[in-house]
Amino acid sequence: MANEMEKNNVKVGDYIVIQRQNYTKLHKVTLKGIVMLGKDQLELGPIIGRPVWKTYKMIPKKNGKRVFVLKECDNYESLAEQLKKDVSCGSDNRNIFDDGRSQLLSTEEIVSLRTSGMSGQAIVGQLIENSKTFRDKTEYSQEKYLKKKEKKYFEYITIRWPTIRLITEVMYRTDPLKIMGLRMDTLSQILTIVGIHTHGTYMVYESGCQGLVAAAMLNNINIGGQLVHIHPGNLPQKQAILAMNYDNDKMSCLISVNIYSLLRKLQENSASDENNVEVNKKESVINESFLSESESDNKAIKNEENSSNDVIDTKENVITEKGSGSGRLVCDSLKKDDKEFVEEKEITLNVVHERKRKHSDPGESMSKKPRWELETEKAADFLRPSKADGLVIISREHPSNILTALLPYVAPSRPFIIFCPYREPLLEIYIQLKRKNNTVGLRVTETWLRSHQILPSRTHPDILMSGSGGYLLTGIVVECSTSTNTQESGSSLQ
Repeated sequence: MANEMEKNNVKVGDYIVIQRQNYTKLHKVTLKGIVMLGKDQLELGPIIGRPVWKTYKMIPKKNGKRVFVLKECDNYESLAEQLKKDVSCGSDNRNIFDDGRSQLLSTEEIVSLRTSGMSGQAIVGQLIENSKTFRDKTEYSQEKYLKKKEKKYFEYITIRWPTIRLITEVMYRTDPLKIMGLRMDTLSQILTIVGIHTHGTYMVYESGCQGLVAAAMLNNINIGGQLVHIHPGNLPQKQAILAMNYDNDKMSCLISVNIYSLLRKLQENSASDENNVEVNKKESVINESFLSESESDNKAIKNEENSSNDVIDTKENVITEKGSGSGRLVCDSLKKDDKEFVEEKEITLNVVHERKRKHSDPGESMSKKPRWELETEKAADFLRPSKADGLVIISREHPSNILTALLPYVAPSRPFIIFCPYREPLLEIYIQLKRKNNTVGLRVTETWLRSHQILPSRTHPDILMSGSGGYLLTGIVVECSTSTNTQESGSSLQ
């Protein structure tokens, strides 16, 4: 129980999500513990060692300009509920005119209130008191005004653990181009189609998506499964993977390899396997001929040995009778010489081993291969005997050559998915795959998402929405028969 409680505590180096109303920000906890929320500076020292899902109140420093210290609290009340209790409202807004003179406080005075360290609730209370038209507004207009001010002066935050949905929303809101416009609904479609199970082996090629798809797939894989994360450069993009705070057991299921080194290793292994098969065939033929010859030779040798055994037996009897005493002395001397030779050999071997221990470095006993080469060999060992259970491709470049190189290493009856922000590359691949007989169930789809406002008597779709979440090409790999290959070659010749 104690270990489980410690896992939920915030530690230095962990990634957290700071939520302030509907605004969320991904942040890595450091010793200094300072984060900027807009123009507000927060000191995150009190959250270190405390569990997540705690709410903290932003208390302004007296001598600091928009610098806040966090204080843990149990719950919070919205400004609209606190300030609306003793305020009357009007019947309609027909006599209210937006001429810019309704607020008696100037901009400089409002800024000075904020820099002086006054709380958000007190500032909004001052704005209401110095407003000429607030009490004449309808109840709905007052609520709308208070929500607008609450969004600006809200003084409570909540600390949360990162999830795939939160990371996707944060990355999509900050810069959609960094993740190729991949929305959470498109990501959910990818995970559903690939059908990840915990002990499977999957490949994902990702370039330009901050490791978001790899993090989502790794989230569904446990010990016993493997995720081969393929990338084009020297180092993979792992921002989303690191943000999920995975433990060592989960990270052991991830193998990051370069696509060029992986394909080179797989081709070398296939070529060596073919050479070994040919050598084994040649050796079997040679062994068969050698055995047939040796059997005939053995028969002749046995006949000669049987004829010569009688002569040898008579000679041995004569020798033992004549020189039995001298024979014993010779045998004893030979045994002594053998013992002295073995003892000298053991002494020299011990001296050599001691010298090696003194002069050898601890790193020399370890493998001298670099880490990327070890991971490439590990990935090739997983993909060579049993192929992958699924393939996902998210690439900024044209995915045709990538699919052609990786599709042979997907097992039959397994799915593959290609994501692209544009439709034209996927249509080209669709036509290419239709001409072959190694895939079935090809589809090009587009996901469409629109959020709605759900309020009493005011439910309607949001005015602003994203244009597109990208396109998906999906299909299932099948095994080609020899008859279909001969038909294809014959039709191409015709």
